[in-house]
Amino acid sequence: MKTAIKIFLLLAVVGYLVVAVWKFSGQAEDRTCKGVRVEIIDSIPDGFITGEYVRSILTRNKISPEGMKISDVNLEQIEQLMLEESHIERASCYYDAAGKLCIKVVPQQPILHVISQKGEDYYLSSTGLTMPTASFNVDLCVATGNVTKKFASEHLLELARYIHDDLFWSEQIEQIHVVSPDEIELYPRVGQHVIELGSPEGFQEKLNRLRIFYREGLERVGWNKYKTISLAYDGQVVCTKANNIKNK
Repeated sequence: MKTAIKIFLLLAVVGYLVVAVWKFSGQAEDRTCKGVRVEIIDSIPDGFITGEYVRSILTRNKISPEGMKISDVNLEQIEQLMLEESHIERASCYYDAAGKLCIKVVPQQPILHVISQKGEDYYLSSTGLTMPTASFNVDLCVATGNVTKKFASEHLLELARYIHDDLFWSEQIEQIHVVSPDEIELYPRVGQHVIELGSPEGFQEKLNRLRIFYREGLERVGWNKYKTISLAYDGQVVCTKANNIKNK
């Protein structure tokens, strides 16, 4: 008897779930889009990507979801249109409980401000894309000198990303100056010295070497003791004293 009751209850639950799913699916098919909500996941206030910009992508492609049946709105197409914009890194679309189409986008994140000696002025994103500087202002490390877009994306990107993501170096290094492809100089915020990095190859080991020297050397003798600190030689930190420092 107990077994029969259990089977009956199980069948009742399964039947309820089947009806509920069928009913919900039918309602979802008949529901209409109640509007568009845009969510920008951006670490930069008032960045290049705005809600108006995202909506303009829909307008340019003659897509007006509001009032359409939810089943007739192609979410994958809208996501793809967002990803085709060079300033958008990721995008996803879904409906909220109120029936609004939610478009969530993650913009490209600038990590380096490039001002070349040829007059080029742009941001370099974390994925290596160039972004216009006229749209917004971001306090970033600046790359100057003999730097082309190709060199910036192929040889400075990893260095810029490392500086940007490291709390110490992001606060210490304010400028990367390209003298030549094998002669990179770094200008710090603290101290009057120039850091001679050499080529960008092996920059992480070089900066680790410098970090140790900062901690064990400059903190004892003073941050303005040296004019240059060279990391270009394997395993070495070679310093040149500032002119106003007397030999001891």
